[in-house]
Amino acid sequence: MKFIKEIFPRAPSFRRARKIEKNLSGCQLSFIAPPYSDPFSSIEDWETEPDSIDIFNKSAYHSIEYKSAKDLDKHIEYPNIKVIGLFSSIWAFKSMPFFSSYGGAVRCGIGIASIDDLPINETLLDNKTLLQEVFRRYDLTRLQNFNSGINSDFFDLTQYRWPKYLGPLNSQWVQQGGLDWLYLETQPLVSDPDSISWHTAISNKQILSCYFTIIRSGSNAGNAFRINQRTPWDNYIEFVQRIMDSLKLKLSPELSAHRIEVKSQPGANSKPIFGCTPQQIEDAKYVMQMWSGRGYRDSKRDKNESHRASPKEVSEFIDKRIQPRPLHNSYPLEEKIEVISRLPPELIQKPFIGRK
Repeated sequence: MKFIKEIFPRAPSFRRARKIEKNLSGCQLSFIAPPYSDPFSSIEDWETEPDSIDIFNKSAYHSIEYKSAKDLDKHIEYPNIKVIGLFSSIWAFKSMPFFSSYGGAVRCGIGIASIDDLPINETLLDNKTLLQEVFRRYDLTRLQNFNSGINSDFFDLTQYRWPKYLGPLNSQWVQQGGLDWLYLETQPLVSDPDSISWHTAISNKQILSCYFTIIRSGSNAGNAFRINQRTPWDNYIEFVQRIMDSLKLKLSPELSAHRIEVKSQPGANSKPIFGCTPQQIEDAKYVMQMWSGRGYRDSKRDKNESHRASPKEVSEFIDKRIQPRPLHNSYPLEEKIEVISRLPPELIQKPFIGRK
């Protein structure tokens, strides 16, 4: 049984992997990946981005979107961060033998973000500024993304705001393809997929990011806590890491020379990290435990009983999840700093848990 768990869900084979190459205004990006395998056939078009992209053409970018805290079904454009897609794909995983063949999938999105409102005296080639801007986007799209919570009191009309994610987790700096990258992970608290990402600055105002979404499948596991019990993420992570280990980025002579110049300045090449706060951790334990009965039934319990995990089970999982897990190509961990969000005050909403 242990042997089977180590193999499944089975990752896509690299036997038919091919080299993906992108010409980005004189920069050369390349990596190895298998052909896409969409488990849901023709829902989306994959790998349709051109091989040559003008990353300095402002009209090719579009604003990122965030989820409204006041209207959870509404998405709003944030004009100060614009993005352009370079590559998108998906790979299906096979489930345990003798059961359903669907074992989840890994989605990939590689793109460039242009920071249009960066202060004139700052550059993303300074690692602290890069960290700050990665956090701003993360704050907008993850930390400001809430759900309305669970309310069993029919007469309580309070509008709660529960966080959907815990992070940033496991942040670290890694050496990848000749450049240093900021790496981070996100833990969903309800039912969303896991996500991991790498970020590196290629110019004063542009960030190249590689996002991977890990969709795990498991029977009787309709929430984030139970899916972690049912389906280990090791094979998904190893698949992603194999792609990233093959990634190479060669900057244009002009960008490379400017990068070297900025990196020679005092402090520009420091490697600060960030993480979640004690309050985030406390809130995450409560939210994940409250959602731990979603889509799950314990055969040993009566159907009318609560099927949630115990607070202790969830607390132990979160305590383990927030521990550092250095990658094989990571730098020694440096100073963990508190990052102050650059979002406008009107966009910053705090969770409202309403514990009983």
